[in-house]
Amino acid sequence: MAIYGACMVTVAAAAKGMSSGPGSLLAAAAGVPVGIIIVLMHWAGGQGVSVPTVSSVVAFALAGICSTYLGRWLVFKSIERLGPSGSAGLQSISPLITAAFGWIFLGEVIGTVGFVGIALGIAGLLAMSIGIDRSQRKTVLPALAIRAGTRRGFISATLLIGVGSAAAYSLSHVFRASGVRQWNEALLGALIGAVAGLLVLALANHRLMPEYVRQVRANPRTARVYLGVGGFQFLAQALVIASMKYIPASMAALISMCTPLVVLPVSYFALRNDERLSWVTVLGIAITLAGITLVVLYGAPAP
Repeated sequence: MAIYGACMVTVAAAAKGMSSGPGSLLAAAAGVPVGIIIVLMHWAGGQGVSVPTVSSVVAFALAGICSTYLGRWLVFKSIERLGPSGSAGLQSISPLITAAFGWIFLGEVIGTVGFVGIALGIAGLLAMSIGIDRSQRKTVLPALAIRAGTRRGFISATLLIGVGSAAAYSLSHVFRASGVRQWNEALLGALIGAVAGLLVLALANHRLMPEYVRQVRANPRTARVYLGVGGFQFLAQALVIASMKYIPASMAALISMCTPLVVLPVSYFALRNDERLSWVTVLGIAITLAGITLVVLYGAPAP
């Protein structure tokens, strides 16, 4: 949670000099060498490696594609449009979607109070969307609001980006939980996912590579920031995978995605409220976090 939150604030500061396209590719590329170094250090410490199953390798690869290609690209887009606090608030719905996916695919059933928490989370998401729309029509994105055509169109685009990213990350959580429970190698699983995600991301954007190279050369400092963020995100992913060996995927997602706890105060003080958070947005984040808290404390999977 702490690492993801710090990365979101860092990306918000770096995104002003470079678009999310080359930034997401740099972050994905950084995860591979960082992962290799960490795995080699792990092996140097005398840790053995168990034999993987085909299904576990496939699960880790699919998790990497969902998070690195779909999730990370969409979350960078949401940070560009909404700022770090608004983006983190929308990402809070990811654990709620994970709880549903965990019930469908992993048999992890939450209790009645957990469903109350999900309802609160959805209410908070709607409140955040309204607050974000109000503040950004007045400040940072007036042209975007005009191009969207109507207020309803802007809110729909905001929800599409935020919820799409949350759903992609939720699928990655389910795949990671399935993989680590078959093959208890969190670091190698994270590395497999990083390689698969990078390959798909590079193939999907191969025609844009000349433009990406131009942006990277024009913004070397921002490029280095994205590389650093990618390295730390690999570590965060490995920690999430390791936790899923011991707790349900929905619980791991709930904890790791509570980034507003980190992002909101850091963004407010470090960025001097540059994104001009409205009280409706803050209230929405608080309601979402209240729902997540209910799920964590009282929505444990039924035996």
